[in-house]
Amino acid sequence: MKLYRILPVVALLLASSCSEDEMDRINTDYGNPPVGVINGRLMITDAITSTGFSTVSGDYSYYSSVYCEQIFGTGNNQFKNAELRQLSEVAGSSTFNNAWNSVYANLLTIKTIMAKCEEGGLNAGQKDLLGMAQVLAAMNWGVLTDMHGDIPCSEALQGGAMKQPKLDSQKEIYDNIFNLLDGAIANLTDAVAEGMANVGEQDILYGNDNAKWLAAAHAVKARYKLHMMIRDTNAATEALSEAKAALAGGFDGMTLDIYDGSSTMTPWAAFQYSRDYCACSTTVQSLLKERQDPREDIYIYYYSAGDALDPSNPDYYEPLCGTPGDESQATASGAWELSAPKWITYNTAGDYPLYPAATTQLMSLAEVNFIIAELEARKGEDCTQALTDAVEASFADTQAFGSVAMSASDYVSSLASRISADAVKEVMVQKYLSQCRNEQVETFNDLRRCKALNETFVAMTNPKNVNGSSNRWPLRLPYGNSGVSSNPNVRAAYGDGLYVFSEPIWIFGGSR
Repeated sequence: MKLYRILPVVALLLASSCSEDEMDRINTDYGNPPVGVINGRLMITDAITSTGFSTVSGDYSYYSSVYCEQIFGTGNNQFKNAELRQLSEVAGSSTFNNAWNSVYANLLTIKTIMAKCEEGGLNAGQKDLLGMAQVLAAMNWGVLTDMHGDIPCSEALQGGAMKQPKLDSQKEIYDNIFNLLDGAIANLTDAVAEGMANVGEQDILYGNDNAKWLAAAHAVKARYKLHMMIRDTNAATEALSEAKAALAGGFDGMTLDIYDGSSTMTPWAAFQYSRDYCACSTTVQSLLKERQDPREDIYIYYYSAGDALDPSNPDYYEPLCGTPGDESQATASGAWELSAPKWITYNTAGDYPLYPAATTQLMSLAEVNFIIAELEARKGEDCTQALTDAVEASFADTQAFGSVAMSASDYVSSLASRISADAVKEVMVQKYLSQCRNEQVETFNDLRRCKALNETFVAMTNPKNVNGSSNRWPLRLPYGNSGVSSNPNVRAAYGDGLYVFSEPIWIFGGSR
């Protein structure tokens, strides 16, 4: 063949090749690169934020607070419906669909991060990043199963490869949680020893302080061991050991502090700002008053009759706290007739009734100390120091919203007769009060755990918890509608949704 006949063909092929390469370049969305090329350290920030916004806060926290009477539901909408125990709200699959989807989406992000840390992955060998992801995975699976019981786990998060995953038993999910945490403890121990710093400022919890993450892993393990005390005779001892290991490692809370008070606000503040559904509860108010608790002025937003927005006016009066189950109050506007707690509504500048710059606690220092105090009390040991440490941590958190005019030690001393009469009860009451602001999901777990132990330390007073002879206080939350509508395994478990009133989750004595 003549050379002059070959050259045009080659030129044409080269032109075609260049054109395809150019088209590939043009069609690449550099603003949204594929997940496969994103460094895992950049993804951990979103995983932390989403855990704070959607998992430990958001709908799970909002509704738990109403069911546990830490917040009174008002506003003539969804919170009112939950307050009045309307079936469509409490047992409906649509109620927690957003939360259900958000947690699974977050777990997919975390799964991707962990995969990148495997051999051959973009972040292979980065044990600090892997340990962080494992802690977050344990927390997300924990909240999801604590709220719903048996859930898709081992076959979940596979996209089109597995569109209808089976439900794993809660025992299997808890086994997975402890495997994740044990893995995290091992990886973070190595990361500390090797001085790893692969995540840097993308770690918005601890700034890549691996020792703090290691302490947090022990704290989270203590929480989930505590949940297991009904099913595992060794769980209480192990929970106590893990809680003490967390404190020995310097645990000071998993606190998400990313809100600037203007352009960003906490999930609770945003919810109240847009909906006005939250009010103080007489259940909490009564417990505070009985103990002359110095946090009462912070839980309840006092304001003056003359100028409701002027906190400097000494002529305050106490706004009406909602009485659980009261139809007329629940239907009323939540604006001023029923006032929300100060940490949701109060701005320290006093110029606007909103406090958007609070923090979100994934797990608090107070909770770890309460775990120790409870388990010491259950063993008949003196729990005074642990209880004092727990209350001190709660006071420190509460003081961001106002003055607490008493030391924790003096306050606990004033409770001496109550502690002497029933130490476990007083620990649980104090934990309930401490978690009114931020950890309502754990309060829901505590009330159900104590119920399974035939204990009642904080009595729920809402008369609508019983309808005729039927229980209407939820023992669990219904599955999300996306699972019910698209997965026959979830749909069969959901049925008509009324199981939420009759079937405890497995860790609290149920079968699933």
